[in-house]
Amino acid sequence: RLGLSTQRARMAALAPKIGAFALPAQAPRSRKHAASKRIGRPASSVSPIAAAPGWLSETKLSAESVPDSVSTDAPLRVLVAGGGLGGLFAAICLRNAGADVAVIERTATYRPFGGPIQLASNGVSTIKATSESLFRRVHEVARPFWRTTSGIRDGLKGNWMFTFGAITELPDEQDFPFSICVDRSDLQDVLLEEIGDVGIVNMESAVAKYENRKDGNGVDVTLEDGRVITADVLVGADGIWSKVRAQMFDEPSGVKGAGSTASFTGYKLYSGLPLFKPYYYEDVGYSAFIGPDHYFVTCPDRAGRVQWYGFIKATQPNTTDKENPAAFLEETLKGWAPEVLELIRATDPNEIEQRDLWDRFPSVTKSWADGNVTLLGDSCHATMPNIGQGAGLAFEDGYELAKILEKVENRSEVPSALDSFYKKRILRTAAVQGLGRMNSEAIKILTPLLPIRPLVEYFIGPFLPLVFRTQFGYCYSFCPQKMDAREARALADDMRARHKKEAEAAWAEAEGRGIQLTGVENKHENPALEVIAN
Repeated sequence: RLGLSTQRARMAALAPKIGAFALPAQAPRSRKHAASKRIGRPASSVSPIAAAPGWLSETKLSAESVPDSVSTDAPLRVLVAGGGLGGLFAAICLRNAGADVAVIERTATYRPFGGPIQLASNGVSTIKATSESLFRRVHEVARPFWRTTSGIRDGLKGNWMFTFGAITELPDEQDFPFSICVDRSDLQDVLLEEIGDVGIVNMESAVAKYENRKDGNGVDVTLEDGRVITADVLVGADGIWSKVRAQMFDEPSGVKGAGSTASFTGYKLYSGLPLFKPYYYEDVGYSAFIGPDHYFVTCPDRAGRVQWYGFIKATQPNTTDKENPAAFLEETLKGWAPEVLELIRATDPNEIEQRDLWDRFPSVTKSWADGNVTLLGDSCHATMPNIGQGAGLAFEDGYELAKILEKVENRSEVPSALDSFYKKRILRTAAVQGLGRMNSEAIKILTPLLPIRPLVEYFIGPFLPLVFRTQFGYCYSFCPQKMDAREARALADDMRARHKKEAEAAWAEAEGRGIQLTGVENKHENPALEVIAN
């Protein structure tokens, strides 16, 4: 309705005048001592002085001259605060819907960060419904969960306790795209590629405050450098410690951790990403080893690496980081399964990351719509990582927000449109948040029962497949575009072949330098291997 092709052509024409960024060629991440050091990949180059569409530099007088009617010549001006995964994807969706979009990001450059994340079927389907080219590019840098098994293992003995067959069964049965595992940095780069060279992303810029205009004609956004930008919509996609949220909900601004309104989950998270060759590399999606007080998650990544997360019980947040986290973890997890300990030993202690784990309670009593301002992603519904839905929910937000704003015919309708966005999203996001916290609490209940594991499996085991199927079924139920199961399997098999080739090349190179990568032998029967093989 807003003339997408015309809008894109107009924005492309602006690029030479407003500054552009070029994405670097991909380079393999180098690994030393089979470690997780994130080096070798150049930072994504986005000019700190790049300007998005010209309205960012308009005077207040010219901003007031914008007509109420939304059209191709006068599209909605949307400012997205936060250039993370959710913010970048929202920008893509909004641009596709005809909006004139600018993204402001606090950091000076995009640098490699984090390891792989799970992007479940709902998130993958949302990408497919948004852009087929983006869908294909994401799959070129990801590994599939198809033909793998995931589940819960005994943290002390390593035996499989319960498996999550629904992760692959549901998509195969209902023509959903398969869940994938993708590095945050790879996904970020692909999103930047999709945005393209039109100067949409502005670095070293951040929101200080906003004020809905009294005349109802948009929102004035003051940046930390003193600039004031007038937009029709401000989207706060600036993460769990969101400045936009802080003002909207009258919370302490710029405060992280214990002084904030976020909820401490009772865990401190340790993570590593070593180059390693475990026996389960090809066959396992992820494993959650549960033991007394703690749990430990492993997830094979691309290029022969294995991401691990140690969820260590903590009585209070904001404790001092350990000087030698590897030694601390080995002592804390003494007596745990060798599959756990070998990954800690394979990781350079200097590359083990540490942080408190926070989430937020669902915002069912406070709308995250305030006039011409709304929130998106972790700023309004941060979830526990064990549900694997953080990025997926943020992508759903961007997709739904764009659909709603695409129907806006007059700028005066924006506040009611954003209110409808909140009402449409709150029940689903609250439910997924609740599932994530429920999973965490269930693990706390299960770990003391490990000494009587046979009884636990006898009484609980028969019901768990239904529980898991119901949980994954609800998460995957947001599916704006399906994919024929045969096509999905073929794509996943191609990904598996590429994944295997990448890993073997990385291992061979490291072993050629005398680095020992092979882990312990498999001494545990995998109840899902027969299903995987077929």
